[in-house]
Amino acid sequence: MANRTIRALGAPAVIAHRGASGHRPEHTLAAYELGYRLGANSIELDVVATRDGELVCRHDLELSRTTDVADRPEFAHLRRTLEVEGELLTGWFVHDFTLVELRELRTRERWGRKRQASATYDGRWTIPTLAEVLDLRDQESARTGSRLGVHVELKSPQHLRAEGLWLADLVRDRVGEDLTWLSFDTETLRDLGAARSYRIFDKTPSPKELSRVAEYAVGVAVRRKAVLPRDIGGRVTEPTKLVEKAHKRGLSVLVWTHRAENQHLPTNLRIGSAPHGHGDAAGEAALLFDAGIDGLISDYPEVALAGRNRRPGLPIAR
Repeated sequence: MANRTIRALGAPAVIAHRGASGHRPEHTLAAYELGYRLGANSIELDVVATRDGELVCRHDLELSRTTDVADRPEFAHLRRTLEVEGELLTGWFVHDFTLVELRELRTRERWGRKRQASATYDGRWTIPTLAEVLDLRDQESARTGSRLGVHVELKSPQHLRAEGLWLADLVRDRVGEDLTWLSFDTETLRDLGAARSYRIFDKTPSPKELSRVAEYAVGVAVRRKAVLPRDIGGRVTEPTKLVEKAHKRGLSVLVWTHRAENQHLPTNLRIGSAPHGHGDAAGEAALLFDAGIDGLISDYPEVALAGRNRRPGLPIAR
């Protein structure tokens, strides 16, 4: 099952994280379109729900980091403090807005200082719905002549459930479509019962956890360090056995999140000392693909593709 899932996208896959989010503000139609145009096999997006049950694309339930909501006095009354997944947050939350209200907001770059070129697009675009993204996928698939993918992560399902919004129910009519679903939440994935789903892990899954995932999903999505660990000096070392263990259980392995900036790279792949400068991210991607991963989720899909197309030949810390 796992091989059939990944082969449908062209293995190993390059997946544009929140679109080409290194170049455009995340989770905008412009970022998704650019991700496809830069050669990604698929785009990754996060789905949450509005107060009236509409599915929209945001990574955070709280809106102030990626929209101009704090500058909009007409929505000042919606500011409140909430506990979301164990964290106390004060701000404006997607599920307090109707879709019509949410459409009044304009998106902005999450990391304006780090990604200044992307920040020049602040204020241009609205928050897209899942339906709009799927329409874009159809258009880009027609342009390329091949069926492109969409990886949909269901965000904060337990919190939304407590607010009376059941994400699994809201997306259920999409389950039969050629989409890939991801979540940190096992209950949500089991409830969804999709043919293609991935359990996301923040920490490296154990063999027992991998075996349990194989009962309800086609793969796991893990951090880069779960496959390419680093030594005490921050240098990349030999790959772990995680990919091998997952493949033995019929599971595919997706890795997140690949970024080009030095501050996100192993020390022996950095170029220069500027934390926001770009290092040899293609080299890191090459090492990950050489380790046997089935897909790489990247803010810079063109850099991930460059890594996929070259052999590593890079120093491994001894």
